[in-house]
Amino acid sequence: MSAFESCLRWSSQNVAACKTLSYATAARRGRNSLIRLAGALVVPGSALFAAPAAHAALTCQANGTNNVITAGSISVPANPQVGATIATLAPTQFQASCKFLNADPPETTATFWPVFSSSLPPVSGFADVYQTNVQGLGIRYTFDAPACNASNARMTNGQIQLTCPVSGPMDGPYMPINITVTPSFVATGIIPLGARTLSTVPLVSISYWTSDDPANGWDQPPLYTGAASGRIVHACSINQPNASVTLPTVNSKAFSAGVGTVASPQPFSLIFSCSSGAQVSMVLTDSTDPSNRSNVLTPTADSTAKGIGLQILNNKGALVSFGPDSSEPFTTNQWVIGASPNGPLEVPLTARYIRTGDVVPGTIRALATFTMSYQ
Repeated sequence: MSAFESCLRWSSQNVAACKTLSYATAARRGRNSLIRLAGALVVPGSALFAAPAAHAALTCQANGTNNVITAGSISVPANPQVGATIATLAPTQFQASCKFLNADPPETTATFWPVFSSSLPPVSGFADVYQTNVQGLGIRYTFDAPACNASNARMTNGQIQLTCPVSGPMDGPYMPINITVTPSFVATGIIPLGARTLSTVPLVSISYWTSDDPANGWDQPPLYTGAASGRIVHACSINQPNASVTLPTVNSKAFSAGVGTVASPQPFSLIFSCSSGAQVSMVLTDSTDPSNRSNVLTPTADSTAKGIGLQILNNKGALVSFGPDSSEPFTTNQWVIGASPNGPLEVPLTARYIRTGDVVPGTIRALATFTMSYQ
């Protein structure tokens, strides 16, 4: 039974006592309901009345946001396979920087989770490629962050989360966490012939999360705004996927004049279907030795002839020196074929033998690939 209930049962002569008891009860109840507030304000250092312990606040900033994809002019190889990388752009340098705010008790280690998310889901059939505005052309984002133990990590299923351990003093300087992001374009289907303008890619948003407050993340400006610029040129597609050239059998006496003697030139052609509007260039690459920059192809391992090599002359009758597999303008040993027609394009070439040393009869085989470039 409470004191107030007892008061109601007293006689009228005890009204004053009842009021006194009621006030005392109310005052006692008031102190009980306010005791934590009073204690926190009057004796903040008291163990009895102290506020709950707080963790150190890890705060992080972002540098290198709001990027626009600038692709320049990209040449699409003839008949690119779905999944083939069409071009890789220069990396984007992003930096997160974190510091520990002063707090009690002190805490100077935590985990920082930057999360990057695509505004579009992956292209059907891919887990890590996202559609651009150009038909058949997607984009992939690859992340490298040594401080977060991330190497060649791809944004998969629309998101990538990096795990970055952070340690340092309270109220010290911001500590940089460098993250390199490399965009690359990937064939996701048939890329139509002709030139297309690249104008949009998926927006890539950023959110930050930390281990000292794992329930509450906060957003940053986007890594990529979704805007893009560039010219995607797919001027030609090849009509035959592989060109096989068989040179005639030749007697070793044909090379009796010494090293550098050539024999048995054999014409052949590469035939393309093209769309007008581009200047077409080509580079040949030695498949057996891609670093070869000479004008003699490296024989394959199954070749038995010795002292003999193979050369190729281009459509202008000039001897071809071999270069890297690249569609970039001014690639080493690239040559200009001419303007792309609106229809078939035939590129005549010639293969021939050349003596390179002491001749041992046998068979010889060599392989080369070609890469087209459109400007």
